[in-house]
Amino acid sequence: MRTDRYNWELARGSIHAFDESKSLASWAEDPRCMVKREALRTRLALGWHPEDAITRARHDKPPLEYTYNGRTLTLRGWSDQTGINYHTFYNRIHKSGLTFEEALAKGPEGAHYAMPVTAFGETKNLHRWAVDPRANCSAGTLRRRLTEGWEPEQAITEVPENRNALGSGVPYHAYGLRMGIEDWARHAQIPAGSIRQRMEQHALSLESALQSLGWTPNSAQGDEGELLQVSADQLRPDDRVLAAVTDAHGTSSLFTVRRPGHRPSPANASSPPSRRRQNNTATSPRATPPRAPSGGVRPAQRHS
Repeated sequence: MRTDRYNWELARGSIHAFDESKSLASWAEDPRCMVKREALRTRLALGWHPEDAITRARHDKPPLEYTYNGRTLTLRGWSDQTGINYHTFYNRIHKSGLTFEEALAKGPEGAHYAMPVTAFGETKNLHRWAVDPRANCSAGTLRRRLTEGWEPEQAITEVPENRNALGSGVPYHAYGLRMGIEDWARHAQIPAGSIRQRMEQHALSLESALQSLGWTPNSAQGDEGELLQVSADQLRPDDRVLAAVTDAHGTSSLFTVRRPGHRPSPANASSPPSRRRQNNTATSPRATPPRAPSGGVRPAQRHS
């Protein structure tokens, strides 16, 4: 395990956060601190921003996202893009202590991804071409194309028509922008799985899929509402259901919906009790929702 990742000086002396300066021990006793003293000390030594280190709950982990050659993907996206097994990638970074670049440099396990490819006057291993800024396909697609006899430059740059590339970090063009599906999901605040489902099952282009889910570049300027996560009895007739998740027992479901006209109400506003309708849906009162999870979806508050 590498130890040079830790800068213990960052956890010593006066620590500034929330316009206050206090010692580590004082911050650990502060009501806003969500972890014990040693965990706070370790976070600071790893370079966490003090306010984030203090307030982030123990199991509220930041998304595993990394930026390389101008492209930002989750670790899962980089795994798909490079052909490096996700668990191998994760263990290299989080157990062996390698940086993202070091973990990437080791490449996938297997000689078929180590094959040298010459294009644009350069020679690099196949997985290295997959993370080149000119690459519009994953390492797996690139290897298949080369095996089928494609010219290297065309194999690297052509955007795949194959829907299996969804989620691999391959850029897709829509509305004059060029991003991977995960980036489009964050941009439109629509679950990535919903976008993939529309594109795969209905053979839609990205623009058509986004439009069918009620999003266009001007959506934010209209009254499209925000994304909420609700239970079945909180659904409203005008909700646009984007995704549904059923628990392991199949007994209950949560729905991701876009609710037109939903706006947070003042914190001191009184909320009328919800009334159950004949179709077993409930009208939940408008209230200030809690902080949205990382996917940009806000859970709807329940009111008794």
